[in-house]
Amino acid sequence: MTGRWTYRTSAAGVLMLAAAAFTLSYDALHQLALDSHVRPALAWLWPVVIDGTIVVALLTVLAAKRAAARGGYPWALAGLFSLASVAFNVAHAPDRPVAQLVFAMAPVALVLTTHLLMQQVGWRRPAPGPTAPGAEHQAGPEPAHPHRPGDHPAPEPAGPDRTAPVGARARVRAAYETQVAAGQTPTGAGLARTTGVSERYGQRLLAEFTADPTRAGQPNGDRPIGGGQANHDFERR
Repeated sequence: MTGRWTYRTSAAGVLMLAAAAFTLSYDALHQLALDSHVRPALAWLWPVVIDGTIVVALLTVLAAKRAAARGGYPWALAGLFSLASVAFNVAHAPDRPVAQLVFAMAPVALVLTTHLLMQQVGWRRPAPGPTAPGAEHQAGPEPAHPHRPGDHPAPEPAGPDRTAPVGARARVRAAYETQVAAGQTPTGAGLARTTGVSERYGQRLLAEFTADPTRAGQPNGDRPIGGGQANHDFERR
């Protein structure tokens, strides 16, 4: 027997019992209304007001529980009309203890079965599962001020390697100039380790700077690398 089948079967049983209890209580209250000279055309409303208020009040308690709100007033209303229903059913019963107990059972069963159905609905509600690290950030609401074009400077183009970090080209270029000025022979792997870029990107920029030394030495178009190398060689002489 699966859990879903058990839930559906018990829920159907509770609904059937609640309907039976409501029918018995309705008949007693309807007869009491007729005996109290309520117009026959309106007498059917009397049991609806009494027992219907009980059901609505208990459902309101469930709604308040789910909304994490106070349910004192719905509980008080359900208790008051439950006592009224029991009293009116007993008043309609013959003047014998057993008969009065028989008539009192219907409204009591209506209250208990309705409350039992509320509990089953509450158990059916899924419990919150554990939140994976970072899931709250991924599934959270969008920021109140979403990013718009111009909020942050766009990363400078990094050539064919789109995964290079912002400013990587300038760092590789500066490392290349420093090594050349020191009389060293730059390599793609060495530039990559020094500047924190991928070796492929370092080799690509090294090939570009080696093929066009003027471009490598002119980050702003005003300082050729040749002059710095010539001055260094002249000082060494």
